[in-house]
Amino acid sequence: MIPPRVVVDERERGCGVPEQLSRLNVRVYFSRLPTADYVISPEIAVERKALPDFVSSVYDGRLFVQASAISSSYRKPYLIVEGDIKELTSLTKNINSYYGAIASVTLAYDLRVIHTADPLQTAAAIAALIQHSHARPVPVGFVAAAPKAKDEPQQQLYLVSSLPGVGMKLAKRMLSRYGTPRKIMGLTESQLAMVQGVGSKKAARIAHMLDTLHATQSGAAPKQERLL
Repeated sequence: MIPPRVVVDERERGCGVPEQLSRLNVRVYFSRLPTADYVISPEIAVERKALPDFVSSVYDGRLFVQASAISSSYRKPYLIVEGDIKELTSLTKNINSYYGAIASVTLAYDLRVIHTADPLQTAAAIAALIQHSHARPVPVGFVAAAPKAKDEPQQQLYLVSSLPGVGMKLAKRMLSRYGTPRKIMGLTESQLAMVQGVGSKKAARIAHMLDTLHATQSGAAPKQERLL
């Protein structure tokens, strides 16, 4: 297995983060990067700023120049602000300007902001980004928490919503019309097509799923149990 790797700007050598990344079994390569401090992939890069430098960059305008540069070069840019958040009151002239700057770079440049306390946490955050760099959104049907065992109406709703193309809203409408999941499962394809929000294509998908014989992944029929 190829170990995870990251390209780090030369100017980050003494900050402690590359050393911590190495301890997390991340292979570190140094280079003089024109944009960003840590490049994870062609899409993902991280700009790291110690809290005092972040605050000063807000007032001298560097933050917005750097945010523009990294968001122009990478589709998923990150900004890690490293330091004790309790020091903000002594570092900022106006606390509203700090949060205003974060809101501005987040909304204007689609910059994802992560707060860390020290180089150890920064390394952990970068290592997590590397590990999950290929993560994809969870399908909508799996996002909601599973209903409680005793919540029968909610269980019925989830059961119907699991049908192809049927979300929670349509499932609720179908249950209001037919009353029980069994009646819905027993509808013919033509009857399903007549339900508002289903239509012929979705009805065909539902009927196909309900009527298709289940088989193992290999395509073979399930083995019968051996009688003792």
